[in-house]
Amino acid sequence: MSSATTMISLCVAVYRDHGEPNLASLQRDLPAALAGQAGELVAALNGIDAELAGVSAGAITVDLGINRGVAPAWNAAARAARGEILVFCNDDVKLGSGALARLAGALDENPRAGVVGPLGSRWDLAGAKHLSWVKPASADELASCDVVSGFLFACHRETWVEVAGFDERYAPASWEEVDFCTAVRASGRECYAVGGVACAHEWGVSRRQPPWARAHWCGRSETWRSIHRRNRRRFLQKWSEHPLARAQTSAGGGA
Repeated sequence: MSSATTMISLCVAVYRDHGEPNLASLQRDLPAALAGQAGELVAALNGIDAELAGVSAGAITVDLGINRGVAPAWNAAARAARGEILVFCNDDVKLGSGALARLAGALDENPRAGVVGPLGSRWDLAGAKHLSWVKPASADELASCDVVSGFLFACHRETWVEVAGFDERYAPASWEEVDFCTAVRASGRECYAVGGVACAHEWGVSRRQPPWARAHWCGRSETWRSIHRRNRRRFLQKWSEHPLARAQTSAGGGA
């Protein structure tokens, strides 16, 4: 377990109001999830006002004015946060007792840990393809993975700074956490799926949309099919020839 004096910042991007779990329930769950550690909620408002988003007293807010997308919102929240540990969370997650303290402890107790979260996956980086899920077999396990799922994950602030945050070219959404985890691994750190993180993900706002549905951000409108394809191409251009991908290919499979 990390020290109780280590500040944990829960960074959440919000773009619409919806039923629980939501930002309001996250803020209510925060004290139990921190399990005695210092913490704060930082809400990045993507084109929604604080009252409609459900922001309560005590939270830090960053108003982006319009919906700029996930990566810009997470970066804005991280810049406003005061914590040494940054936790990035969707607003459709239910946090259980000790959830954030468990993630902080996994980071602090494992010097090689760069990104940790409750669910991971293995990827074919050269082909930009998801291969399989990685789930810890026990509450004590840290299972090595290529990518930590984006609904809930944590890193030290210095890790976020070292890789220059999230690549905002993946806005409005899709591939930003895959790119971030790959950048962290390329810096020499590791990604782990952590057992014993009490949480539930409702897959509400983060549910994959029909390919013909449209996203609206920064005054633009684009189908999700186009967004996914564009961001996959960007990932391939950025990483398919990187030593991580070449080493994976030489080994004959996922890392």
